[in-house]
Amino acid sequence: MNLHTFARISIWASLVGASFVSGCSGSSSELTQPDPSDEPAGRSELAVTQEGTFTNPLRVPPVMARTATANASAAATTLAAYNLTIKSGTAQMKAGNPTPIVGFDGIFPGPTLVVERGETTTVTQTNAWNENVTIHNHGHKVAAESDGHPVDYITPGSSKVYTYPNDQPAGTFWYHDHTMDLTGAHVYNGLAGFYIIHDAAEDALNLPSGDYDIPLLLQDKQFNADNTLTYTSQAGGFLGNTPVANGVANAVHNVANRKYRLRLLNGSDVRLWNLELRAGTTPQTFQVISSDGGLLQAPVSTTSLSIAPGERYDIVVDFAPHPVGTTLSLFNTDATAPAISTLMQFTVNRTETDTSTVPNTLATIARYAEADSTGSANIALAFANGNWQLNGLTYDPARIDITSPSNAVRIWTLTNNSGAMHPFHKHLVEFNVLDINGQPPPAHQNGLKDTVQVPGRGTVRIIFKNEGFTGTYVFHCHRLGHEDHRMMLQESVTP
Repeated sequence: MNLHTFARISIWASLVGASFVSGCSGSSSELTQPDPSDEPAGRSELAVTQEGTFTNPLRVPPVMARTATANASAAATTLAAYNLTIKSGTAQMKAGNPTPIVGFDGIFPGPTLVVERGETTTVTQTNAWNENVTIHNHGHKVAAESDGHPVDYITPGSSKVYTYPNDQPAGTFWYHDHTMDLTGAHVYNGLAGFYIIHDAAEDALNLPSGDYDIPLLLQDKQFNADNTLTYTSQAGGFLGNTPVANGVANAVHNVANRKYRLRLLNGSDVRLWNLELRAGTTPQTFQVISSDGGLLQAPVSTTSLSIAPGERYDIVVDFAPHPVGTTLSLFNTDATAPAISTLMQFTVNRTETDTSTVPNTLATIARYAEADSTGSANIALAFANGNWQLNGLTYDPARIDITSPSNAVRIWTLTNNSGAMHPFHKHLVEFNVLDINGQPPPAHQNGLKDTVQVPGRGTVRIIFKNEGFTGTYVFHCHRLGHEDHRMMLQESVTP
């Protein structure tokens, strides 16, 4: 069976040797596509959400221990070293049978890696699984050989050392599989984990920390009766019917009546989350403090937040106004079928003293002016000839599509000629959003981004400077069904 043959597979089948495959195309009410036959798995088969009750305790991914030794480089004082093994395992996602997965160290989500800005980090990834993998540290400025290029495989039984300089502001990042044609299946299967950078400037702000700083990987999945997972890889992407937070279906988390930092990551295949935090039916105000590449200049107060696959936003929720016994829901207002309304719940179960703060000024963000640009490129996103395309092309690892000189400011115009929103992701550096449909971006998108929602029939302009490294990097749609069906091109960054 080739990579473009329709198949319905379960996670259990993959763990006993069946390969993940990709196949036909798809659509939904939110994933509007020119080809009406392009329908995501789940829409026609699962008309309603099967949410159940929110009684499964949320798991917070473990922070992985690392070694710190003297670094041979005079420019750095420590070397943080991690060793991870990609292997089969199980996760207790819901009551009943544990769910077979493949994960970093056999768990899902993988261990959280926490490092300091400016310290060089090595991560040795050993593939003890039965499929090729390649690991991308999403949002990181790294050498091309450590970027997780889609065909830079770690074959079964081999290892690869990735080196991360962490020469960028504190922020919430994530590491995940990036294998050509199989990213969606592998991430759905469990190959995803958080990577968090701290720095002294952020630490000095006294934001909620420790047990009050919680990473949340939000996904949608479809369970079989025995708690194995079903996944169909196709161009329209996969839509599940059950909300999963940090690998727990229908999760609930007990909180104190104080402030919490929630690091939100949309790790879904294609689903867009439009989030509200509700007490009963009433949306609550929270503060967005960080986007993909780190802190915003100032907190943004809002009652709703749209987050596409690959995007991250850190928010601060203050549970202090809610008496002990209150339950609040993380609610999704997007109606894409099969609709998922409540992702997870929080129950206020205790009173605690809170000394954390959210300052009015969080960071200083250097933004490039349009006048700084010395070149531009136009990227057209479209569906044609049965394929999602960029500039009329699909991915070819032997072809360079754009050449950009290092240390030169560039403006890219992203024009979406389809009705589907596409989260556009660029590797190597973070960018600033200049405008969306000719208007300034909303305040929470005014920081550093590496993934931006390009609205259907809309246009987004981004500005950036490739710096630090040269080589071949990719840019693509981060709807994984689109990416796996080669909605991706290559950029050569030259000296």
